[in-house]
Amino acid sequence: MANWNSTLQGILNGQVLTGTFFRRQYKVLILISLGIFLYVWAGIRAQREHHHLTELRKQLQDAQFEQLTIHANLTDLTKQSEVAAELKERGSKLSENTKPVIAIE
Repeated sequence: MANWNSTLQGILNGQVLTGTFFRRQYKVLILISLGIFLYVWAGIRAQREHHHLTELRKQLQDAQFEQLTIHANLTDLTKQSEVAAELKERGSKLSENTKPVIAIE
């Protein structure tokens, strides 16, 4: 039990870092630490990009729905019967042509 306590005490006060194993392997440990840091950083960045793309797709879908609604309203407003009714409501002297069109050659 005394050995375990001394090991725990050595870890907590940093003595373990001055041992021969850590002195010989510090380059590998730094490389591993750097790899872990890059792995976590890349994961966080990928998550941000995914969130950003999701938001952009949502905005695009909203814009497409809005465009579809505007197009449908415009199609309804430009029907010949709708235009004639609007002209009649406004009291315009224009009216629909009831005679067939004559082609001039």
